Amino acid sequence: MWGWVIAIFAGVWLLQLLLTRVQMKNYQETIKKLSNRPSGFLGVGIKKQKLGIGAIAILVTDTNGRVVESQIMKGVTVFSRFQPFVQWNGMALEEIRARLQEEPLDAAFVMAIEQIENQMEKKTNLAF
Repeated sequence: MWGWVIAIFAGVWLLQLLLTRVQMKNYQETIKKLSNRPSGFLGVGIKKQKLGIGAIAILVTDTNGRVVESQIMKGVTVFSRFQPFVQWNGMALEEIRARLQEEPLDAAFVMAIEQIENQMEKKTNLAF
């Protein structure tokens, strides 16, 4: 009896490892696809929760800080995948920040915006 319990536990554990690897591959492919732009900035925001739905937000802006593309991943399982998020397309980062609230997805967007603003600031400082 204990042999079966251990075998089932090991099988579920291996399945989880495999599915996590598949999800990480999806994440890496999405980042690679979105970063293949001649110019602009890319920011990734992650909001993890111990209990509840986590979120990952990816924002891509042009050199002026206007969003040209974004994708999100929300969920609690390894079956979650990135989906296009067109709500912010064409908007400036300041406009987006003003509309964000306290949702987990919004916290991920705040982190992505901060990354882009840091990149823009570094580029500005290097220009001087």
